[in-house]
Amino acid sequence: MADQSLRSLAVIDSAEPGTDLALRQQATASSTFEAWNADLWDNASGLMLWMSHPAWHSTVWQTYDYDFDVNGAYFGCRNACEPLHVQADPVKWQVIAVNHTRQALKRATVTADTYDLSGRRIANTRQARVDVDPAASAAAFTAAPADDLPDLHLLRLTLADDRGQVLSRNTYWRCRTPEALRALNQVQQARLSASLTQVSRDGDRRTATATVRNRGSMVAAMVRLSLLGEDGARVLPTLYDDNYLWLLPGETRTVTLSWPASALPSGRPKLRIEGYNTPPVTVRG
Repeated sequence: MADQSLRSLAVIDSAEPGTDLALRQQATASSTFEAWNADLWDNASGLMLWMSHPAWHSTVWQTYDYDFDVNGAYFGCRNACEPLHVQADPVKWQVIAVNHTRQALKRATVTADTYDLSGRRIANTRQARVDVDPAASAAAFTAAPADDLPDLHLLRLTLADDRGQVLSRNTYWRCRTPEALRALNQVQQARLSASLTQVSRDGDRRTATATVRNRGSMVAAMVRLSLLGEDGARVLPTLYDDNYLWLLPGETRTVTLSWPASALPSGRPKLRIEGYNTPPVTVRG
């Protein structure tokens, strides 16, 4: 599964340096752990990564960098390993909900929506109710692409509890051939806005919340958040509870950031957001 994702992504080329690499990293790491989820307790009881980080400059075999910056692979792993997760296999497109907790998940809703690269919904919404036992998975439905869909389109999956709160969100770019992914190279630019809350203190750590919104008319792909100091250098290490986001037109996402106070003595952070098809935007906290 991971090799298939990597071969497909070899045809893309982002205008933002490193974003296409992060896209490959995220897809490979996510599909590796989702393959484990799909066979949970059947013929897979665990998964081990060899060489989770390098001690030198590298573009492979790492979930975080030598300087403690987290990359696309880290968030691919994080997304696939979240306690409650929704996913689909890339062959039959069987959609399942995965529960890695010790509590049963009752009356949850799995939803699948299909969009083109402009963010327009191009297929009927699929929904199903599921109950998922502890440390188990449950099938929801099959979301195989219809013949009349574009060669490249997005499948957005969500898992929500019985009160409608979103527990997991997952986005797949589906292509009939690897070459179809070249459409990402021509996708129009999206327009982003962002805000950063005042910094709060928690012992020797500092925390802030970022809000990112896609104000454009196109899907914003692989939107990366980076915390910066006043001199424009990255604040490392910074922990993000989400990153490398796929945002539909009008969609807003909130991300919590945390860093050691010693990494930013001035206490005055800036936030830079940039993506595969979005120009960089920088805001102050």
